[in-house]
Amino acid sequence: MAKSNSVAAIILGAAVGLTLIRFFNLTKDERDQVISDIKRKTNDLLDDAEATVEKVKHYVEELQSKRPDEWTDKIFVVRNMLKDLYGPEHRLLR
Repeated sequence: MAKSNSVAAIILGAAVGLTLIRFFNLTKDERDQVISDIKRKTNDLLDDAEATVEKVKHYVEELQSKRPDEWTDKIFVVRNMLKDLYGPEHRLLR
């Protein structure tokens, strides 16, 4: 694995770990609210499927434009896509 891939894997693993820690440190009511918010937003995205598909296509094209060894750039593209789809205000994306 190239050095940039190793760095990207470490960053991604740390982000997942921190998100899980953040999630499980919430109260049960807060966790239920987070899950409810994600379900609601996902349903909104499905209701407006055409716009959602166009947004995702844009990000897939951006991912495909990156070289195979540009994992850190790809992680930022995925982060931006999640923020675009679910909103920067979502408590687990902050």
